[in-house]
Amino acid sequence: MKLKDYFSVFLIVGTSLFVTNKTIAQYVSKDTFLETTGVSNQGVVSGYEAFAGPYFLWNANNNTTQEIGGAAPGNGVGGKAIFSNDGNLISGSTFITSPVTPEWERTVLSDYSYIFKGIEFPIDGFGVGYSVGQSLTFNGNGIVLRTTNDGNSWEPMWEDEQNRALEALSFPEPYIGYVVGWNDYFAKTTNGGWDWEEQSPGNPADVWYYSAVKFKDADNGVVGAVLDAGGGAIYTTNDGGENWVVATGVETTPWKIVHTSGNTYFMVGGDKVQKSTDNGNSWTTVYHIPGALLLGINFYDDALGIVTGETFIHKTTNGGVTWQELAIQSGLTDGVLWRDVAWAENSNNVIITGTPDVIFESTDGGSNNTGWTWANQDIFNGGPALYSIAVTDNAVHISGSQGNFYTKSLLTSNTHAEMAMYNVANQGWTPLGDLGNQIDISTSSGYSISADGSTVVGLSWTATGQGHAVTWTQADGITDLGSLHAGRSTRADGVSSDGSVIVGWQDFNGPWKSAVWRKNPNGGYFPNEYLLIDPNGNPNDEFNQLGQASAVSSDGNWIGGYGDFAHPNPWIWSEDTGLIDLGDLNLAEGTIGYVSAMNQDGSVVVGWYQSGGGPWDPPVNTPFIWTPETGTLDMNLFVTEELEFDMGGFQIFVPNALSENGHYITGFSFSPNPEPWGEFHTFRLQITDFILNTGINLIKSSVTLYPNPVNNILIIESSDNIESVEIFNLLGQKILNEKASQLRKEIDMSQLSKGMYLVKVLSNGISHTSKIIKE
Repeated sequence: MKLKDYFSVFLIVGTSLFVTNKTIAQYVSKDTFLETTGVSNQGVVSGYEAFAGPYFLWNANNNTTQEIGGAAPGNGVGGKAIFSNDGNLISGSTFITSPVTPEWERTVLSDYSYIFKGIEFPIDGFGVGYSVGQSLTFNGNGIVLRTTNDGNSWEPMWEDEQNRALEALSFPEPYIGYVVGWNDYFAKTTNGGWDWEEQSPGNPADVWYYSAVKFKDADNGVVGAVLDAGGGAIYTTNDGGENWVVATGVETTPWKIVHTSGNTYFMVGGDKVQKSTDNGNSWTTVYHIPGALLLGINFYDDALGIVTGETFIHKTTNGGVTWQELAIQSGLTDGVLWRDVAWAENSNNVIITGTPDVIFESTDGGSNNTGWTWANQDIFNGGPALYSIAVTDNAVHISGSQGNFYTKSLLTSNTHAEMAMYNVANQGWTPLGDLGNQIDISTSSGYSISADGSTVVGLSWTATGQGHAVTWTQADGITDLGSLHAGRSTRADGVSSDGSVIVGWQDFNGPWKSAVWRKNPNGGYFPNEYLLIDPNGNPNDEFNQLGQASAVSSDGNWIGGYGDFAHPNPWIWSEDTGLIDLGDLNLAEGTIGYVSAMNQDGSVVVGWYQSGGGPWDPPVNTPFIWTPETGTLDMNLFVTEELEFDMGGFQIFVPNALSENGHYITGFSFSPNPEPWGEFHTFRLQITDFILNTGINLIKSSVTLYPNPVNNILIIESSDNIESVEIFNLLGQKILNEKASQLRKEIDMSQLSKGMYLVKVLSNGISHTSKIIKE
């Protein structure tokens, strides 16, 4: 008997609507695409049309869409719009604009107390930057740090133990760069510092150490060296370091090399400034102060440049033809070793830095003593030496010794996304706070809300740059749920109705693993725990840990999650049963299954399987729905064959949300035409209590298992051909697997221990799972 026997079909303009007699089921397809994130108990769907754009609410009953603002996922923003059980409160993120005070701030990387001699941000606004350094001033170990969030946090990409101290760097592109240093060390990366290829610009027998480097693009560059025999040398390449040429005319040791434009470079060292107009292949001296100590050089454009040195700076406005020596603040800055110079915003805003721990700024281009101010006087401590300046659209960055970094914002205001809650009745977002750090354009993100609306969970960025799972309540505000592993991230993706159980993921070695936080009666939450495949196995073994926990029932008893390398199938779990494997629908080997949502008591679970896919081909997705009575069903077969809906050539691709009451499923469907990328539509499927409690039993009735409880022989009968029978214990371990091709199958269970088992029967391509008690 098919459920379609009860149906009548209607069509509403703007949306395809297939319904029963209005008490049974309804399938609605939206004619424009909405990336869905949630669906309420009332059937309202939440989602978004553009990355980091506003959220929308879609009422499928009358096909109306309402924009509600907020900040949808994408472009550095996270979160999901999930409903409370009354449909009035929604989790998510929203944009906040706050004023910024442009003051210098010092950050000390206590874990990396190196002398950071160079810092670069390859592209303004991209957020990626690098800094290189050394553990000692002579023959120390080297290090490369990288930031992907405009200097808010740094991570090591290369740490040396072979006395290859680094002096300088040049990154002409965000992920292509060169570093130079001691013991003839010169290396290139093409993947952002993950791997380094050593090169030899000069003869190792001649080079003491490489002291400077500048590439104007990925292929054309200039490298300076200090020679064993004394003096300096410069080497050039036009093929990314495959081949090198020794430059002529070098008359000093190169401390700093800059590129202005075209084929023009400048170099400073000792008491001379030299210039090349042929890509560094030949050099002439353009400025010489006998006995002076010249340390740094930079140009604002082809004409305006400044050389820094001991006590004085030296300025040219005609491309190095003539130079003017200038003091900063006579008396106060005598003896300061000015090491670098840069411009911020315009040619009048000059910043210089040096030793000991000094930063000065000028508002008149550095031409007069009165134009300079001691910019970091309030936080000056006289300790570190400051070496290098990098300027982006957003900020000025300075690197120095003992792990010291300075930053000054160039913005007057900051717009960022923050974890928030939307009130449908009041039509407004309420920001909920963060842990005090910004990565990209986000400080925190809301991923779910409890059914009672009292608790919002998600992720917030910590001061060290990791994301931590967080929870918010009106009484406690933001609470950091922490991480089991220092320096590794966590995230909260789901929460029970009363906030007592929170689920999400824990990162350790790359793959995200299950994380469950439980409320501590004395306040706060206990540290997160992994869910295990074998509860008696090693909890720290990644092959015994279930993947990301993506859903939790409102009553907190059931948790569902993602398959991964350790356990590829989608799964649900409870303290009473342990792991319950939702199977693989006999799909291709290598398929991974994912639970996207479950209802209030875990009796309805939806998700998808994914396999294949590549650079030019979309992945193959198979959506599923699971109940204890039916087991795991292919959702497309369920909709088209059991409910007999005609989806107009579309197939459900991902069901990514389920209402708490289990009546509404939403996601997106896919049509393979038009080529080559196909077409996506948004859908909402309504399944009422009649189907959940009665209609699904019609499907169940095609397979019968008896007696239950059973002592010895379990009899399985089906109206369709039985293809296979599998039996699992409550640990999810398969203990029997028999092939069949008949309508009646007998299974000998006499050797099994007493207890509960799950029997999975594949009949006519549909999987049926039932609970059996063995006496």
